[in-house]
Amino acid sequence: MARRTTTAAHAALLLAVLALPIVARAQLPRFTVTELPTLGGTSSFARGISSNGLVTGNAQTAAGMPAPRLNAYLFDGTSSENLGVLPGSNNFSRGYAVNSSGVVVGESDNNAPRAFRWENGVMTALPTLGGTTAVAHGINDEGTIVGISSTGSASRATIWNGATVRDLGASDNSTTTFSRAWSINERGDVVGFSRSTAGVSQATAWFAAGSPLALGSLGDGTRFSEAFASNDAGIVVGRSNTGALTQGGTSVFSAFVWQGGTMSQLGSAGFTFSQANGINSSGWIVGSATNVSGAPSAALLWNEGVASMLASFVDNADGWTFRSAEGINDAGQIVGFGTRNGVTRGFLLTPVPEPTSMLLFASGLLLLAGLSRKRRKN
Repeated sequence: MARRTTTAAHAALLLAVLALPIVARAQLPRFTVTELPTLGGTSSFARGISSNGLVTGNAQTAAGMPAPRLNAYLFDGTSSENLGVLPGSNNFSRGYAVNSSGVVVGESDNNAPRAFRWENGVMTALPTLGGTTAVAHGINDEGTIVGISSTGSASRATIWNGATVRDLGASDNSTTTFSRAWSINERGDVVGFSRSTAGVSQATAWFAAGSPLALGSLGDGTRFSEAFASNDAGIVVGRSNTGALTQGGTSVFSAFVWQGGTMSQLGSAGFTFSQANGINSSGWIVGSATNVSGAPSAALLWNEGVASMLASFVDNADGWTFRSAEGINDAGQIVGFGTRNGVTRGFLLTPVPEPTSMLLFASGLLLLAGLSRKRRKN
C-alpha cells in the first residue's frame, strides 16, 4: 500500500511539473523568421497559413514573363510551388487561404477576378452566383470555402460546399446589397461584412454559416466596420470606424475584438490607424497599424488587448521591417509581409520554445525515467 501511495504522489508531482510549461507557453514567445521565396522575381507576399504550417500568398515570377508577373504559390516549409492562373486570365493570381490538406483558394486575373480552388497541381474555377466575377478568401479543413461572388446585379458573401454555391445574405435581409465573407473557422463560423438595417456596412458573422448577424461598430455603434477572422471560440477581430477624425479630417479606423455581443477597441501601440487580421485559439491577435492612412504600416501582435510591435519578438530580424501580419495558426506561427533590405518579401515566424519551459519539460522527463527505474528495481 505504501508503495502505491508513493507512486501516486510521484505521479501527481510529475503531472504538476509537466503542466508548468503549458502556463509558460501562454506568454508571448520569441520567434525566428523565415524569408519566403519568390517565383523567380524579387518580391513575395504571404496571406494565409494552415494549421500545420503550409503558407500561401503570391510572388513575382521571373523577368520576361507576361505582366503583371504575380502568381499564387504554396510553400511547404522548404520551397514554393507556382500555382499558375486559370485559363483565360492575365498573369496574376493570389492565394488567400490554405488548409491542412494543401488546398489553396484565391483569385485569378486582377482585371476580372475569378475564384479558384487549387489541389495537387490542378487549379479549378469556382462557380459564381450568376455573374462573371468572384474571389475565394477562406477555407477550413473540411474544405468549405467562402468569399464573394457577383450575382449579375450585386456582389454577395458566398459559400462553396463541394459543387454547391450559396449566397450567405446580408444583415439587412436584402438580396441586392453588398456583402463579403473574409474567412471561415473550423466550427463553420464565417465572418466578413454586409449592409446593416441601419444602412451602413458593418462587421457581420454567419455563425455556423447561418443567418447574418451584424456586430455593430466602435464609437456609437452605427459606423462602418468589417471582420477579418474568428477563432473556434467565436471571438471575432477586424477594424472599425471609431467616429474620430485626424487633423486633416480623415476617419480613424481601429482594430477591434468582438466577443459575446460586445465590440472592444484594441490598443494600437501609439499608432493612429490599426486593424486586426487574424486570431488563434490562445487569443493572440495579429494585424498592422500606421499613422497615415494608406502609408506603409507596421505589423502588430496583441496579447490580452495589449499591442506590441511584432519586430520586438523576433530574434533574427536583421534587415527586416515587418509591415503587416496577415494570419496566425494555433501553433503560434505567423505569416505576413514586409521589407528586407528594401525588397518586399513574405515572412513566416515560428515560435521558439522558452528555455525555462524546456528545462521544466526536461526535468519532468528525468523524473519519469527515475520513477520507471525505481519500479523496475522494486
